[in-house]
Amino acid sequence: MSQRRHRTLSRQLALGFTLLAGVCALTIGLYVVNARQHMGANYTALVADVVRAQQHPVLLRHTLDRLHEAPEVAHEERLGNLLWRIPQHINGVSHGLTRSQLDPADYVPSLDRLHQAAAQLPELQNRVDEIQAGIVPVELTRLGYEIENELARAYSELNELIHVAAAEQRILMERLTWAIGVLVLLVLIVVGGLMLALLRLHREREAVKRLSLVDELTGLGNRRYLMEAANRLHAQSLRNGQPLSIALLDLDLFKQLNDSLGHPTGDGVLKAFANAVREETRQADIVARIGGEEFCILMPDTSSEGAFEVAERIRHRIAGLTEPTLGAPTTLTVSLGLATGRKRDSDFDSLYSRADKALYTAKANGRNCTRVA
Repeated sequence: MSQRRHRTLSRQLALGFTLLAGVCALTIGLYVVNARQHMGANYTALVADVVRAQQHPVLLRHTLDRLHEAPEVAHEERLGNLLWRIPQHINGVSHGLTRSQLDPADYVPSLDRLHQAAAQLPELQNRVDEIQAGIVPVELTRLGYEIENELARAYSELNELIHVAAAEQRILMERLTWAIGVLVLLVLIVVGGLMLALLRLHREREAVKRLSLVDELTGLGNRRYLMEAANRLHAQSLRNGQPLSIALLDLDLFKQLNDSLGHPTGDGVLKAFANAVREETRQADIVARIGGEEFCILMPDTSSEGAFEVAERIRHRIAGLTEPTLGAPTTLTVSLGLATGRKRDSDFDSLYSRADKALYTAKANGRNCTRVA
C-alpha cells in the first residue's frame, strides 16, 4: 500500500511538473511571437512612411530639372501635386514618430527641419505661379533645391535613426527573451527541487511510518500494526458477516533456548520461525510479532475449521525445522490458541481474550498443540 501511494504521488508530481514546464514554454513562445510582431509592426510602418517620403526630394529635384529645361504645363502640374503631397507625408512621419518609443531628443531636430522645409512650400508654389512664357524664375530653382536638400537630409537622418533604434530594440528583445527563459528555467528548477524534496519527505515519512509498524528483527508487523489491522478487519467482519479468526502463537521453552545458546542464536531462531509462518499464511492474513516469542495471525474470511487447518500446518512446519534452517543445534515447537469471531464479540478485545485463553490451555496441556476457544 505504501509503495502504491509513493508511486501515485511520484506520477502526480511528474505530471504536475510536466504541465508546468509546458505552460512556461507556451508562455515564452507566445511572448516572443507577440513581442516581435508588435516591435515589427511599430517600426515597419514608420520605416515605410520614411522610405516613401524619401522619394519626394528625388522627385522634387527631377521635376525642377525638367521644368528648368522645358517649362511645360505637365511639369508645372506634377510639381504642384508634389508640393501638395510633401506636407501630407511630413505629417504622417511626424505622427508616427510621436507614437513610437524613440527619444524625442533624437528625432526632434530632423522633424523641425522637415517642418521648416514644409513652411517654405507655399513660397515655392508662388514661384511656380510666376512662370510665364517659358521663363522659370531663378528663385524657384534656388528655393526648390534648398527645400530638396533639407528634405533629403532630414529623411536620411530619420531613416538611420529608425534602423538603429530597431536594431537596438531587437537586441534588447533577444536579451529580454534570454532573461525570461533563464528566469523560467530557475523557477522550474526551484519547483522541481521542491517537488523532489516533497517526494523525498513523503518517502521518509512512509519509511518512518513503516518502521513504527514493523518488527525490526523479523520483518513482521508489530503490536501497533496488529491493532490497526485488527480493528479494521473486525469491523469488516461485523459488516459483511464473514468470520474473522485469530491465532496466538507462543514458542515452547524459548527462554531456555535463549539462556543456553545465547540471544544472537535466539534471534536467528525467531527469524527462521517468522519466515516459516509467513510462508504458511495467505497474503490477506496479518502476521505480527507481539512480544518476545509471542506471535499473532489474523485470518479474515476464515472459519474455525479453516483456521485450525492453518494452525496445524504451521505447527507441523515448525516442528520439522532442521538445524541448518534454525541456525542452531536444537528443535522447535509452538503452541497455538485459536478463536473465531462471534456476534457477541462486540469488539476485538473479546476475540483476542478468547484466543489467549485457548493458548493458555495449549501451554498447560503439554505444549506443541493447538487449542480452539
